[in-house]
Amino acid sequence: MLSTQEVIDTLTHRIERAYRLRRPEWYGGCSSSRIWGTVATGLIEATAADACLPVDPELFVASQSLVSTYPDPWSELTGVESIRRFRDRVEWIVRGLRKELTDEVCGAEKRIAGGQSLSKVVGSKSRRISPLARYIVASRASRQRLALRLLEDAQSQHHSCPLYRQASSNLISVERYPVQEGQGGWKGTLEKKGTVSRAKALWN
Repeated sequence: MLSTQEVIDTLTHRIERAYRLRRPEWYGGCSSSRIWGTVATGLIEATAADACLPVDPELFVASQSLVSTYPDPWSELTGVESIRRFRDRVEWIVRGLRKELTDEVCGAEKRIAGGQSLSKVVGSKSRRISPLARYIVASRASRQRLALRLLEDAQSQHHSCPLYRQASSNLISVERYPVQEGQGGWKGTLEKKGTVSRAKALWN
């Protein structure tokens, strides 16, 4: 379990690194180093107030427009508008993931209804159905032993992007989701170091 100060320190470092990657022309200037701690605190407060927001500093920075001529992290990363942009991006990603999962699960269940065995459908190596969708299909069919065999891969998919939890809420109950809420410490140990890597495929 991370302490509050450890969380802030970790977020501070990751926010600054993410910003410098997006704004390589930024050289510091008159900006105080306090900016990163301020942004980290704001992110913690926002995610505490809204459980749908992940503690993901890379995704937070990636959600900002950052189009001004002169880089200014104070104006670009703080304030109500930065949180709104972050929330909008998260909601957009969740909608995309939900469609992806729903299409996979419905497609698999349609093949099963058409006569294919459940074991064959979820055990195939087809890229048409992801590990999490395989697990959901088995769980919805009350095939617990089969779901258990699929659990590890489904958990890996979740850890690649924890927003799958929200995206799958229309398909599987909270109790049956492969990773329990809060598993792994404070906010999943900072959401397993970020969701942005998995979500990028949806943006581009």
